[in-house]
Amino acid sequence: MADDDAICLSDDDVDECIVIEESTVITTEKKEEIRKFLTSRCTSSYSLMESINNRPRSQPIRSKTWLDDEMSELDRLIQKKQKFSTPGDNFGEIDFGDFQAVTSSGFATSSEFAATSSSNSIRPEKRKLTEDEKEKQKELKESAKRMRDAEKERKAAEKDQKKGEIQKKKEEKEREKEQRRIEREISAALNSKCEQYTYCHVGKTVLDTIPGLEAELKLVYADRKIADQLKIDKNLGTRIEWRRKCIELKEDDEGKNERFEYMSTQNLFAVVVPAGTLKDVIESGTLTDFIEEQRAGFQNGRCTMLIVAFGKLEFQKKRIHRISLEIYETHRAQFVQIDSIPELALFSAQYLRSLARREKKRMEEKTSEDSGASGGAGAHKLQYLGEKGIVMGSRREIVSDWWSKMLSTIDRLSDSQRRALIELIPDPIEGIDKYSKMDYSEAIQEIGDVVAENGRRVGPIMAHRILTMLTDETGNSIVE
Repeated sequence: MADDDAICLSDDDVDECIVIEESTVITTEKKEEIRKFLTSRCTSSYSLMESINNRPRSQPIRSKTWLDDEMSELDRLIQKKQKFSTPGDNFGEIDFGDFQAVTSSGFATSSEFAATSSSNSIRPEKRKLTEDEKEKQKELKESAKRMRDAEKERKAAEKDQKKGEIQKKKEEKEREKEQRRIEREISAALNSKCEQYTYCHVGKTVLDTIPGLEAELKLVYADRKIADQLKIDKNLGTRIEWRRKCIELKEDDEGKNERFEYMSTQNLFAVVVPAGTLKDVIESGTLTDFIEEQRAGFQNGRCTMLIVAFGKLEFQKKRIHRISLEIYETHRAQFVQIDSIPELALFSAQYLRSLARREKKRMEEKTSEDSGASGGAGAHKLQYLGEKGIVMGSRREIVSDWWSKMLSTIDRLSDSQRRALIELIPDPIEGIDKYSKMDYSEAIQEIGDVVAENGRRVGPIMAHRILTMLTDETGNSIVE
């Protein structure tokens, strides 16, 4: 054996070395020596590959490739054993006999070593599954699939539920927003924009009868910034009506709030009649029939009718005064005399504003009644606490009761004096005709000399109050 065929495993020439000859056969004793040597060497950081590669030799080793591969495989096995063994373990379990007998050319190839190692390993025998096992595996797979499907359905249901909750909250916010918007509109219709929610409907016949009235009406309404509130109606004839647009908050079957709008005709209307035509109607005695005909066309229950006499009404004031009381008592109708077109246009606009603001006053009165007299919103207002008059009975009884209620409003007039005055003047309408024709001093003397049950006279001061109540034509006098 040549010196170049020897493999030196030490750093210097004095250490031991392993000499492998082509004809060398590794016995059990040799394997034990190699194992002990490798065990002692593997505890340090010494590398077999470095020893082989750094060995001084005169000529390169033939067939270096198979030797490098086998040494690498050996290193790998040693490192694997160190990784999975405890500190007290040794490498006795590594069977170096797995390597075949080394021929004269060196160790066995890696393929032969792998074949030898695999032949000694224990492998479980494969067998076919029985029908029951196959069925069981099938059931397990189906059960796992059902569980996965149920989990997917649960997650989908949770996702849909979250989406539904988000959508529900969004819809609730939209409903609250819409409700607040409608409430603001209702409040504006009663307060700042009340005139914009009230409309004046003028009959086309009125405009045809009075030339220039339409232009004047448009001018007045434009100045008040309510031009859209003037409506010309062909079906009203000679009437003027006022209607109010009402906004309410209504709840539908699904619980949603919605805006409900409708038009409400106010319980007041006017009939425009030329003064000459009205004079002919009064003189012919058909005023009552005329009023009933106009009220029948209005059809709004208990309402007030304004008879507008356009032009100068050439009638005695006393007679007109008496007729006014009669028609108001019987038909709830009043006379209004207007001489010019601007006055008539202003008349319609003023009533529109008055009716528009009346709804707010009604709401305030209702709130005052609900809150009570003490501590309520309207507790500071003056209230007339009077008795209601009778509605059933003869005309004489109704007039007497009405007259008694009127006298009870006069301050410092005792009950005995009131009864004495009712005996003197049983019918106030007849008293109006009587004292209007009488001299003032004579009327004061007659009423003041009335003696009550207690023997006291009514007196001139109280007589002046009663006479003013009966003979005032303008309604502006104050009974003190």
